[in-house]
Amino acid sequence: MEQVKCPGQDTRFWKADDIFTVECPKCGAEIEFFKDDTRRRCAWCGHLFYNPRIELGCAEYCQYADKCVPELMAERRAMATFRERLKERVSARLKPTAAPRLEQALALATDLLKAEGGDPKVVFAAVLLAEVPREEAAGLLAELETEPEIAAQILAVLTGEAPAEDLNRRLYDEVQALLAGAPPEQLGTRTGQRLAARQAPPAQR
Repeated sequence: MEQVKCPGQDTRFWKADDIFTVECPKCGAEIEFFKDDTRRRCAWCGHLFYNPRIELGCAEYCQYADKCVPELMAERRAMATFRERLKERVSARLKPTAAPRLEQALALATDLLKAEGGDPKVVFAAVLLAEVPREEAAGLLAELETEPEIAAQILAVLTGEAPAEDLNRRLYDEVQALLAGAPPEQLGTRTGQRLAARQAPPAQR
């Protein structure tokens, strides 16, 4: 008897846009992703980057997700652990009064990443390290054994060395603009504009 496969992972049930191409942020080559791929390495330049449109589907709530897609769930747990460990170290270096702003920044980053794509590890880390001196930020990333190329991307976003069109930098910049109370017309993404309108005082809407 043929073993029944979870419909969420069975490609026979996938839609046409569940397999798509993404432009490598380093060399611009088109790399094919499946909707549940966490990351891929560019075959042309070797750059490792995360799936900007990752879709967990039923793995978000299914009790068998660890058995069905173990690599995906392990990657997700590692991401959450990395973010929490970095947040803990950053919080210890900032004044207690900075905590609400840090939580707000993470919430804004979460909304932007969900709607616009981007690499969660790069964006969350950059947002967390925004108020930390750059040399100290590099030390924290090394302490957490961050992959060298991911750490380089994070630091490039923080220093402004990442290209202006780089999605991760754009999302980081939008978080900072939203924290500064920028009006909707100054935001480049629809999600950013929506978030800016939502947090603007009634008189400015």
